[in-house]
Amino acid sequence: MTSSTITPTRPPRGALLVAAVWLSLAILAGATGALIRLPFPGTQLIIFTLFGATVGAALTVPALRAWIDTLPLRALIGINATRFIGISFLVLAARGRLDPVFAARAGWGDIAVAVVALALLAAGDARTRLHRGVIHLWNALGALDLVVAVATATAVTLRGTPPGIAPLLSFPLVAVPTFFVPLFVANHVIIFLRLRAAGRGGNGR
Repeated sequence: MTSSTITPTRPPRGALLVAAVWLSLAILAGATGALIRLPFPGTQLIIFTLFGATVGAALTVPALRAWIDTLPLRALIGINATRFIGISFLVLAARGRLDPVFAARAGWGDIAVAVVALALLAAGDARTRLHRGVIHLWNALGALDLVVAVATATAVTLRGTPPGIAPLLSFPLVAVPTFFVPLFVANHVIIFLRLRAAGRGGNGR
């Protein structure tokens, strides 16, 4: 994904509106307990649909893709610094409110991804093949962390033993699986495409 325009512009208004409505509905679903009441695999189907829709929109909606193409690679990497949210999983598990296996995998995984994201930002622009290779590895591990988290949450749900993952389906953490995780999935796909373009001689920025 490349673009001759290198100055970031504002995101499309339509995309902002969709994101606002999406986040509002996610919060409402969590606050009302709608997601918790859904029988398996209702919640999982919703989340996977959001994954696909987010990635699809990022790659196929012209205005949105054009805006994404203006974002520097460093900005795409830096977004992952917000994954220190994994600390909250560990805290909830320590209080007996969240499954400890899920908290350990998703929590420490997110923290590691966030720490390395900050280190990559400190290392500067990816101007060498080695640097891009390191980012490729981090990006793959960051995506794998999301896969492991979703798979573990599904396994915990099927097991049905307390404390489960109820906090992730309730306000305010409901926004993590239903809003931010789909965005992170799309983010990893975009970073992969950006790095591949740079490796082929494109502008990886």
